[in-house]
Amino acid sequence: MKPLKSMLLSAAIATAFSPGLSHAQSGLQTLEEVRPSIQFPRMSDREKRFLVEQAQILLRDLYVNRQSKQAFYEGVIDPVPAVAELLENVDELSVEEVELALFTIFAAQRDLHLNYIFPSPYSNFTSFLPLTFTRTVDFPFLTEASILKFSKVRINSINASLFEEFASDQAVPDVGDVVLSYNGLPIRDAIEEEQKTAQGANDFGGFTRAIGQMTFVRHLLTPVPEENEVTITLKASGEGSRPKGEVYSITLPWLTETPFTAESTPNALSTPSALSTPSTLSAPLTEGVLRNEAPEKINLRELIQSKELWQEEFNQFTDAYDLERKTEYPSNPTAEPTLNWGIISNEYGDYGYLQLESFVPALGNDVTLAEAQRIIYEEFGDTKGLIFDVRNNGGGSVDLADRLYQLFMPTTAQAPGGRVLNTDLNRTLLNETLFRDIFSQDWVDNINAVAGTDALYSADAPFTDQGRANQLGQSYYKPVAVLANARSYSASDLFTCSMQDNEAAWVYGEDPRTGAGGANVWEHDIFNLVLPEVFPPLPLDHRMRVSWGQLVRFGKNEGGIIEDFGCEADINVSQTTDDLFNNNVDQIKTITQSLFLRNFDKRYYANVEPSTGPGSVIVDAENASYDLTVSNTKLINVYSDGELVDSVPVYTAFKPRSVSVALNTLATGSNNITFEGVDYFDKTVWNVKRQFVAYETKLVIDESGYEKSFSDGITSPMTIINNTAQPGWTLAEPYLQVGFNPTYVDNVNSDATVLLDLTNLETATLAFEMEIDTEAFFDFIDVYVEDQEGNRQTVLRTSGAIRSQPYDADISEFAGKDNVVLHFLFTSDGSVTAPGVRLENFSITAGVERE
Repeated sequence: MKPLKSMLLSAAIATAFSPGLSHAQSGLQTLEEVRPSIQFPRMSDREKRFLVEQAQILLRDLYVNRQSKQAFYEGVIDPVPAVAELLENVDELSVEEVELALFTIFAAQRDLHLNYIFPSPYSNFTSFLPLTFTRTVDFPFLTEASILKFSKVRINSINASLFEEFASDQAVPDVGDVVLSYNGLPIRDAIEEEQKTAQGANDFGGFTRAIGQMTFVRHLLTPVPEENEVTITLKASGEGSRPKGEVYSITLPWLTETPFTAESTPNALSTPSALSTPSTLSAPLTEGVLRNEAPEKINLRELIQSKELWQEEFNQFTDAYDLERKTEYPSNPTAEPTLNWGIISNEYGDYGYLQLESFVPALGNDVTLAEAQRIIYEEFGDTKGLIFDVRNNGGGSVDLADRLYQLFMPTTAQAPGGRVLNTDLNRTLLNETLFRDIFSQDWVDNINAVAGTDALYSADAPFTDQGRANQLGQSYYKPVAVLANARSYSASDLFTCSMQDNEAAWVYGEDPRTGAGGANVWEHDIFNLVLPEVFPPLPLDHRMRVSWGQLVRFGKNEGGIIEDFGCEADINVSQTTDDLFNNNVDQIKTITQSLFLRNFDKRYYANVEPSTGPGSVIVDAENASYDLTVSNTKLINVYSDGELVDSVPVYTAFKPRSVSVALNTLATGSNNITFEGVDYFDKTVWNVKRQFVAYETKLVIDESGYEKSFSDGITSPMTIINNTAQPGWTLAEPYLQVGFNPTYVDNVNSDATVLLDLTNLETATLAFEMEIDTEAFFDFIDVYVEDQEGNRQTVLRTSGAIRSQPYDADISEFAGKDNVVLHFLFTSDGSVTAPGVRLENFSITAGVERE
């Protein structure tokens, strides 16, 4: 059916964004021992030339930040003439000289989305020291320009066991000791030298990446250190084992992870890192092909990435080697491994805390959003404010970032736009390749509009359409703080800046600016798949990435860019020495005190408490209403699928009052209803969005049971809910079916539901007969039963080709309950279809009474 599209989606995992081996798969030796094994693979002169030619195309025709870099950094290497000069001389250079020359050209741009990625076996190694550095400053009211001047570099964390194993003759420093020099250079000079390869943007991004790279070097991205060991001179803080002010030096060997694959096979490819690649993986199947044999495929929207590679590698490293510093920020797990939560309680009250470690969630964007909504509703109802922590988050999915803003704002969320270079190659990509399916028509129209002009860029268009960015509505109604630092990069930059531009939150900066990564990024392998005549495969396992769509801000920063500038913090909460010794207590106190005071802003006078959590609300189509507890609200506007259908005066004061809003215009099936609170200044101050499912028929089951065959030519008592614009379940006697004409289509989400009253039963059995023929592992039929308390029983989840056969399940846990819903949910992804699903009949019967 769409061979190229299917090929791209299936291959995207194989062209992973950050290959590496887990620490459990690797050995540990000194760099001196390992150095002879860290080699570049051999290449012919033809391969060397081809590699440089492909770099030239990326840098000349696609690299969107080239001109802004020239304007921002005085004397920065212009990559286009530099790579042209390299191409002229490539035949005279060795393989190592070509590799390092390409790295230098890419790295000089100080753009973490622009990467020349070394091949294996070179890339399979990682070198590090058994400690990490951090920045502190003890003068909270300094100007941005003065903060680095008065900052100190200190020991942040230590692995004493590695000291004992590899440097037992060296003194173990204490956390908080000040770093004075590094390999003989004063620390400021050493940082400046390190910035030449560390690539971080602006003063703060460059500083934090430099001190990170001084203790952690991933050879995927950065050359091997020239020396086998590092000498560090320190001054004691007085909080550890040494008297304050004592100066001492230590000499540490670089330690190097040695992958077993690299030892046994010199040119072995590394295993892709699961954390680094966006994916939508299928859940275990009920039957058919085993799940562990499944291919992998990514969601089109989640293909649009804005992330850097080093930070996630560094996060994994500090976790694996126990180099994460303790903190008072809570860390309760959720269903999504990258999302943590907690409640911070102090003299200013209780405050919700959400930490997102990555914008590449393990379970996908929808699960992450649903978990955030659930936690806010279930756990944060009595809090006075919320801290959303994206420190040390290297980015990921633009779609996830763009869909988060709405959870924290009463009005329509705006998603930032992106623009590309005005080149013929970009016109080809957007008009003639899969990019047409990934991006909206606005992107195509904008690049075509500047053809033949001297415009540098296309006009900007959103990565995420407004409807999708506002689909869920507001979840939290108190003041919000976004906590970020200079390692908040890419999609984290985007999220932080757009929360600020939407006026949904105040930004609290552990550094005065975020990391300043302002573009989405594409791998060369993606271009190879969509336009192979221009982008043949790179030799061996070489890889390159390029910043392609430059992000453009809105609101009070209208027309500004994120690249190099980052997001300027509203309030500086740089880490103090006390924070380092006392687990961020000063920082937490500053943020919570500020949030406490923001509660007195009139924008937070009005409030609302929905009577149900996020998700569907079951109602009677003829007698529907919804309860809200509201304060300081003049009226409630009611919208159905975006159209104003009612305005209900409520005139509530400071004391919250329960209000029941009648819903008189509900159609049978799914209704997207928005309640919008308006205050006494006629401003929209809150919103609540819920999906109301209205049933005309409730099936009351007694001891005689119920049987339904679709040979009768009617769908009743089924209510069909299509959650996308694509056609779903239809009656084709004697079946209720999806597809079979001849196939279903992409992006179906169709739910055939039955509302049940099981109060007359003590036990119950569900039975049905069904034929299944779907794209295995990606397009699913889910049969499940749920009640209004959130209890859910999965009866069947499967995909693939399964002949027509009967199924049955004991659903007695729902016996004795009303408003139980039976679901036959069919979903298809964005590519590859099959014949479909046919439901022949279903029945619910009473079982034997419980003892």
